[in-house]
Amino acid sequence: MDLRDLEYFLAVVEAKSVTGAAQRVHAAQPTLSHALARLEAELGERLLVRKARSPLSLTDAGELVAARARQALSAVTALKDDLSALRGQTSGSLRIAAIQSLSATLLPAALARLSREHPSVKPSVRTLAAESIARAVASGRADVGLLAGAPRSALRGLSVKVLFEEPLVALMRRSDPLARAKKLRLKELAERELLLVPDGTFLSDLVHEACGRAGFTPRIRLTLASAEALRETVRAGLAMTLLPEGYASPADPDLVAVPLTHPTPRREVLVVERGPGQLATPRAVAAFTALLGAPAPGRKRHL
Repeated sequence: MDLRDLEYFLAVVEAKSVTGAAQRVHAAQPTLSHALARLEAELGERLLVRKARSPLSLTDAGELVAARARQALSAVTALKDDLSALRGQTSGSLRIAAIQSLSATLLPAALARLSREHPSVKPSVRTLAAESIARAVASGRADVGLLAGAPRSALRGLSVKVLFEEPLVALMRRSDPLARAKKLRLKELAERELLLVPDGTFLSDLVHEACGRAGFTPRIRLTLASAEALRETVRAGLAMTLLPEGYASPADPDLVAVPLTHPTPRREVLVVERGPGQLATPRAVAAFTALLGAPAPGRKRHL
């Protein structure tokens, strides 16, 4: 069995299409189609469910093969890591899954330092919802994850490190009467309409829990899945929102971020990787996380 065929198969599983997988691995579409055909012929099982105008999905046999393929490729990665370590090098691929805000703010400097200090490491970044990152790391679809606000119950079995904490603020237009306040008790927002992220997200859970502690249920005008979209909708004048403080700039001509008290909702920014007894973790993960833990002097950490 060719390991490249397994790599192509997993790429198709991730992309849910041969076309998308071909773009991801920089190979021709017929090359991936032939690899899938070889794999199914060799195993004597149909691995993918193919329906017109629908994403590809896995059969029961495909689920089993995908899990075993990740284990096999993880073992090969571990072997290559060990051999590189004998030569005193850190090399190989590094698959990072990160929420959108961290991809745009925390990651660029860390990736630049990684390139300078470990040029043989080849990183790739996928932007995922925070709720999907733990599953991606545990299953072997990513080697390390960067997310925020996740409760520990959602990260069972993973190794978790807190990078820093970030408070949430009330983000509003400068023309809002509350914008002159130096700080606000959270309950002062009980009668205000809010723009929030949808229910079922880590950030939504944090906001609702804090509002409950302040003695009220938030009045929601609109929900938007993107924190950036929430900020820009506030800028357009629809309502105010609660977001991590990094989404606001003191130099913003339109918006003001007012600190919250009683309580001050805070979210942890976390890095997660697989725990002992799971799929092997590339040595490059340790090099990468060390850079996350050591920002350049004078650089302020924010989202």
